Amino acid sequence: MVNLTTDHSCAPSTLVNVIIAGFMLVNRVRLRHVEVSEYISERSGLRVFLMDYESPLIDSFYIVPTRSENHEGLPHTLEHLIFMGSSAYPDRGTLDLLASRALATGTNAWTDTDHTVYTLSTAGLEGTLKMIPVYLDHILRPTLTQDAFITDVHRITPDGSNTGTVYAEMKDRENDSSEMTYCEMVKLLYPGESGYTMSFGGRLEALRRTDIHRVRDYHSRYYRLDNISIAFGGRVSDPKELLEAVAKAEANLIASGVSANQVDPHTYFGIRHWDNPVHTAPMSETSHSTVLFPSDDEELGIFTMAWRGPSSRDFETQRAITIMGLYLTMTPISPMEKELVYSDEPYGSRVCFSMEDFKEGYFSIRVSDVPNIPQKMDNVENRVREILLDVHKSPLDMRRIHALITREYLSFHRSLETAPSEVLMDGIISYIVYGQDRNDLDEHLEGHNQLNLLLDKPESYWKDLFWHYFVYAPWATIWTVPSIEESELLKQQEEALTKSQLASADLHFLHEQEARVQAIVANKSGAVPQHVLDSFGLVDLSTIHPTEWPYMRNFTSEGPDSDGGNIITGNVRLFHENSGKGPKPDWSSIAGELDNLGVLAQINHIGSEFVKINVILPTATLELSHLEKKALTLLCSLMFQSDINGVNVDMPASDFIQLLEEKTSSYNATMGFGSSTGNPDAHSDLIQISVTGPVDLYEDICAILQHVLRDLRFTPEVIQPRVKSLLKSFKKKCRSAKHIMHQASRAMRLTHDGIRMSNSIGQQIDFLQYANERDITELLQGLYRKITRQNKMVLHVTADLTRLPKQWLQHWAPFQSNINKDCTLKEMVCLDPRYEEKKADPNGLFISMASTDVAFLSYIIPAPLGHLHEEYATLLVMTEYLCMMESPLFRAIRGGGFAYNYGVTYVPSAGVMHLALHQAVDPLGALRATRDIMSQMAKGEVLTQSDILSAACSMVYTIIADEGTMSDYSYQAFQDAFRGVGSNFTKDLLNRIRAVTVDDIRVLADKYLSTFLTFGGPERVIAVVTNKTKADDIYTGLADMGYSPLLRVTAREMLGYASRGQFEEMYIEDDIDTDSGTDDDYMGSSESSTDRSSDGLDMSDLSDMEQDHDNLTRS
Repeated sequence: MVNLTTDHSCAPSTLVNVIIAGFMLVNRVRLRHVEVSEYISERSGLRVFLMDYESPLIDSFYIVPTRSENHEGLPHTLEHLIFMGSSAYPDRGTLDLLASRALATGTNAWTDTDHTVYTLSTAGLEGTLKMIPVYLDHILRPTLTQDAFITDVHRITPDGSNTGTVYAEMKDRENDSSEMTYCEMVKLLYPGESGYTMSFGGRLEALRRTDIHRVRDYHSRYYRLDNISIAFGGRVSDPKELLEAVAKAEANLIASGVSANQVDPHTYFGIRHWDNPVHTAPMSETSHSTVLFPSDDEELGIFTMAWRGPSSRDFETQRAITIMGLYLTMTPISPMEKELVYSDEPYGSRVCFSMEDFKEGYFSIRVSDVPNIPQKMDNVENRVREILLDVHKSPLDMRRIHALITREYLSFHRSLETAPSEVLMDGIISYIVYGQDRNDLDEHLEGHNQLNLLLDKPESYWKDLFWHYFVYAPWATIWTVPSIEESELLKQQEEALTKSQLASADLHFLHEQEARVQAIVANKSGAVPQHVLDSFGLVDLSTIHPTEWPYMRNFTSEGPDSDGGNIITGNVRLFHENSGKGPKPDWSSIAGELDNLGVLAQINHIGSEFVKINVILPTATLELSHLEKKALTLLCSLMFQSDINGVNVDMPASDFIQLLEEKTSSYNATMGFGSSTGNPDAHSDLIQISVTGPVDLYEDICAILQHVLRDLRFTPEVIQPRVKSLLKSFKKKCRSAKHIMHQASRAMRLTHDGIRMSNSIGQQIDFLQYANERDITELLQGLYRKITRQNKMVLHVTADLTRLPKQWLQHWAPFQSNINKDCTLKEMVCLDPRYEEKKADPNGLFISMASTDVAFLSYIIPAPLGHLHEEYATLLVMTEYLCMMESPLFRAIRGGGFAYNYGVTYVPSAGVMHLALHQAVDPLGALRATRDIMSQMAKGEVLTQSDILSAACSMVYTIIADEGTMSDYSYQAFQDAFRGVGSNFTKDLLNRIRAVTVDDIRVLADKYLSTFLTFGGPERVIAVVTNKTKADDIYTGLADMGYSPLLRVTAREMLGYASRGQFEEMYIEDDIDTDSGTDDDYMGSSESSTDRSSDGLDMSDLSDMEQDHDNLTRS
């Protein structure tokens, strides 16, 4: 068992009279290498939190506690409108354009039930300091104009339809199964007029009737200095500069008329928005509800059971409930997973636990993909109750409970290294909204006294807790059921709404309003004045340097004379020897071992409490059959859930899973570097196996990995439940317009029998239905032997090498690779991202679906392949210019309210450029606006050197952020070897980006962007997925713009083409009797950073099916 050290707050008495720039230090918490300090302004009550940790980035969070008072979504609409201008900076887009000049990728924000947060992340401190007064002016003195409201919230168009950025976002969410489940659940859990039941994002009906006056009133009541906190994260050990910058901005705001109330910092805890008992009225009885969601089929639903939790300040009980929730649902050996998923009579594909931290929170258990048949959907509640009662009656596995407590501790500390600001902000926000005592900060920041105390609790404690909260307490159940009839009803309601609005509208006013919108979109309303940009200036790019820590490898990435570094011995090179901090490893000793090692290996030294080991297994030269390629997704999903049968070891899968819970903080097996389930990336012929755990358990982790690489034994008892689990997961993806769009694009571009198509949705459904009817044990065991007994394995170890045991590399001596010192790594593992490409025929697909209310469009064209192409840096800057906040394209699409998401992405690993329009309420308007901007750029118009400088600054931030933590840096350095670039690639790339000119962009805009203006040829592919109501109009509109012919097919016909090469409807079984597993939508490493080399064709998925609901993110 890992020792759990205790970190805690400083006693308030030790912080007396520490005042900097009028801010009193009132709290300090130390968590290993991270220190969190809290300061309060006595002038206004403004609170500042400093999170000090090692990072080249400075993250800023401006937190406003909020509460929805109705379903109009005023917190969310206000979040969008804050960015539209302020009193000191009235021009739309100023905030984001200045942010890019501060070495950021613009600003962002999210809204949740009890808070709104505005964010900024800059490379270095200088940009953050420059942005503080600009951001605060926008937050506290926004313009909140009618023009901004009609573009970014809601308006009625001259054809009677509804549009606007917020409206588009919420239209995509309102009839989503998870959103509908959450809304119904909180209504049952919080009776009466609780603010927790109000829609913070906005219901469509309420969004249509709200107005700018309502937004202004809400702002005046919630956006106050004494209701705002700012948190900064990064290298902030000296608080003076930051606090002085905040104090200066605060003084200017007060001088300009922003009201300020003096407070006593010793006792001030902000404004309490949730203290009224109406928000937490008790739930007196169990309640039930059924929710119908629109779908093209009626096969799989969701079952959710939820309970009210303890007070937000009952920290120990909250943590204990979380442990019990994980005990019930985490991994196939948990009671819920075992009985509901891994059984002869399963009820779903996975069981998830979640807990929400409110004034009085709630927790829930969700069973996903329940067959919509009476014997399953009607009986699932009784079955869940039976399991709960049985758990209470039976002895608890205290060893497993202790392992889960330790794992929670390890996961938190690992997150402090890999994503410090994100994990800390969860606790800080809860403290801001609900804290009542200074010690609450420590408790909200995962206070480790809780974990130590829980380790000492007897079984009786857990039994009592379980009875009180999971068994005896009233609960709410929600059956979320798919309905074709509901889809048709919504279609009729949308058509009726359009007719009604058109009949009652002032058409002259609507046309005038639309003309005004078009003027804004065309920037005729005025861009940001040059004098504002000049006054703000630019952060000096020459002061920004990439992260560097030392690493060593026994292979070459670019070539023996091109990699850089120093030869130590044989083929072993050491890179960045003098970088990093702390004690230095004995590199000469490591080099000797590495030179004699029979495995291709890279060793990264970083400051860390953990060791992460990645093993890469190439498949390109194994001559896999088509059936074996299809089995790779299943194989990866089984690698940490199967029996171990090796020399002197015979371990059933249940014991192996328990061992993983006890010894690791994370583990996974995946295809490529950035794949998601059903969406393999360009490197998917590489199988990546990864385990992370405490550095002190290095030998245990090596043993676990070696079991996975040598000793797995597959059995039908493990295989079949997993087959059925994956099958239901893929069937669910068939409802997703976004997934269908990606599958259509891939099916047109890639060969039918390649690894990427073989592991995409269509062929996976086909294969899993095949596997569901047969014993494929021999197939999987043979495939496993082929992959793991080859001679091209690549090893990557990331750790504080000074803490590893002596001769730690000898654990890998039994493995052998075929090392050719004259070849690069790419050559040795035979990487060729284009070997699966084909000429597209057809090259355009148009699909309509009942399960979406909005449209998705993907247009892919050829672009240079690889990271060393001479146009690489310029293409990065050009696409960044198109996508950065408040660029001309941003204004055209988002400003026009045509679509919520868009992107123009250059993907060097695949050699393509990708235009994506997502969540579009008006896809034709979005495409026209895009064409107009691209046409102007291709003619050399629109572009200015000032804009290109902003885009270059934003791109510099993106590259630095890719290596934002030591773990990120290590993983990027390892991926660089597969990209075929040297150790100075990032540094050289930054210099190339700084040198990009407006003339460079004009040349490439004409060369590439003009290609998007027309359509034709087998190298360009378009996929469109839209709702059925507007399908005919959209299809005709695309043809009128020249985007034709597009083959019009159903989603199932497209899946048939993806699976078998013929446009015949894919047969999908109506029901599967058994089910299992924990299918994560994301297949890649949970700790990997943004991959500059990934496929890039899967735009960020805003939905998270594990959550009861999502916050709403601006971009």
